[in-house]
Amino acid sequence: MITKKVLAKGQVVIPKAIRDMLGVNVGDEMVVDVEGGRIILSKKRDVVRVFSEVARTSGRRVEMAEIKHILEERYGGD
Repeated sequence: MITKKVLAKGQVVIPKAIRDMLGVNVGDEMVVDVEGGRIILSKKRDVVRVFSEVARTSGRRVEMAEIKHILEERYGGD
């Protein structure tokens, strides 16, 4: 476990080892979520890749409205 202090502007530095492990680079967009009292920070994924993942893992035909709903849940409509 790594601990970091919150800086004056509310910033927290992601350690380089973790950035490297997740492929996070300068300029990447991050998604910030809150679940069960925890902050979940993840790299924003390419919408086409998410679309493909949803279609592939559903095991059935997926309507566009359902994919839109999933994307809005994950990315807040951004």
